Amino acid sequence: PTAAEMATLRTFVNALKADHATLLGAISTGIKGDVEVLHNGVIRWVRLFADAVGSIVVDIWKDSYANFPPTVADTLIPAPGTKPTLSSQTNSEDTTLTAWTVKLTKGDILRFNVDSATTVKRVLVSLGIERT
Repeated sequence: PTAAEMATLRTFVNALKADHATLLGAISTGIKGDVEVLHNGVIRWVRLFADAVGSIVVDIWKDSYANFPPTVADTLIPAPGTKPTLSSQTNSEDTTLTAWTVKLTKGDILRFNVDSATTVKRVLVSLGIERT
């Protein structure tokens, strides 16, 4: 990508980071929020950052505007994929995204669901999205 495209990507990713930081507040299992995809893109990585050493598993569901709301059937990470996970740690990164659906379309809705969590009280889910 060109320098201008990378700058756009950083802006887009930072906007998602800001949205996601507010989505995963006091952590219990269940749906924590939705984010609309603003541009076509491809997910290149996912990172988790926690306020303390702990564990969490987050599922990400995606559906189109017309099919809102996303459900567990719309997961981006079908088996044998690896959901974003912290395991007795404060941060993690996955750049492989095995079995993930990585293509995003403008107007898609991403829904964040916590499958399990222990100890952590605040978690940032950061998606690296390359604009296409």
